[in-house]
Amino acid sequence: MNILLLTHSYPNRSDALKSIFIREQAQLLSSFFDVTVVLFRVDYSHFKFFSEYSFSKVATGKLTEYEVTIHKSLPGITQIIYILNTYRFIVKEILSKNRPDLIHSHLSYPAGFLGTIIQKRKGIPNILTEHTKIRAYARSWFHKQCLNYTYRNTCSIVSVSNTLKTEINQVFNRHISVIYNYVDVDKFKISGTKDVDKINIGFIGRLGNYNKGLDLLLAAVSQLGRKDFLLHIGGSGSLIPHFKENAKELGIETNCKFYGEIPRDKIPEFYSCLDMFVLASRYETFGIVLIEAMASGIPVIATKCGGPQEIVIPSTGILVENENIGELTAAIRYISENMSLYKAEVIRRYVKDNFGKQVFVKQISKLYNEIITINSNE
Repeated sequence: MNILLLTHSYPNRSDALKSIFIREQAQLLSSFFDVTVVLFRVDYSHFKFFSEYSFSKVATGKLTEYEVTIHKSLPGITQIIYILNTYRFIVKEILSKNRPDLIHSHLSYPAGFLGTIIQKRKGIPNILTEHTKIRAYARSWFHKQCLNYTYRNTCSIVSVSNTLKTEINQVFNRHISVIYNYVDVDKFKISGTKDVDKINIGFIGRLGNYNKGLDLLLAAVSQLGRKDFLLHIGGSGSLIPHFKENAKELGIETNCKFYGEIPRDKIPEFYSCLDMFVLASRYETFGIVLIEAMASGIPVIATKCGGPQEIVIPSTGILVENENIGELTAAIRYISENMSLYKAEVIRRYVKDNFGKQVFVKQISKLYNEIITINSNE
């Protein structure tokens, strides 16, 4: 089977960690299928009124990755050139040489929109996987029309959680499959070198806004009533100076360790040195950091902000009300005092059985085969 994967969010030359989970899915799928990835993006640092596309190509085994770049143009015009040039690239460089059996687009716009156009014009079925709330795409009349066209016409829709599925169905009455993101459990280890004299609490996330709730977590740990803890904070973003100042004002500056962006190959080591992991987000469609932490055998605490309700169960951690600092503090205190109740192997097994790569491959392969069979009979 030959799969064409389309996305605008993918590791690239300027951001090696951007939506790394999509690349990991592509790499996993290439163990079973021929996979061609087209990452397309706008270079906003250079202006060209009518920009031609440029591209790079990397082939590894059965995975071929293209990075297609279009330069910035006038407002509005940029988006039109963006879609047209990427479409031209796909037709010229891919469809004319090796026609795929199906298209798998990640995120409604622009990938889902482009994939649906190719579906309509070339007769190749397009599967859309949505990862984020669709309201994020409705920032202009043009984007709303693209969103409507995509959801009404794409061959199949996949959501990464039931929470997101419900949100989509409130707008579009379509059948939606739920396929969770996966984690390669074998990449994570249960225990590492940690400070045994402290309670090691972990957090990791992008820190360019307040959605990940680090401000809530800082406030929560400051109310623990004890100083024998160390909050390990991974992630980069423009608000780091603010969060450091926040920690200082709360009197927990020496209890917080800011790591900055953690290289992907160092993330398993980061988790393995923790006693617990906290996701205090205000909104999440899924929460892949939770299953990564649990793959390391550690209990987790998460806010009821969407996706986490489908991930965390009593044997693996605690769910608290969204933006409730008091409940967050109580949950951290409870786990720190009852670590023996959370068995590392039980937590790890739960992840493997429900979010392991074998589960993902089985579900996505079944969908691929169903779509191709339906399309061949039409």
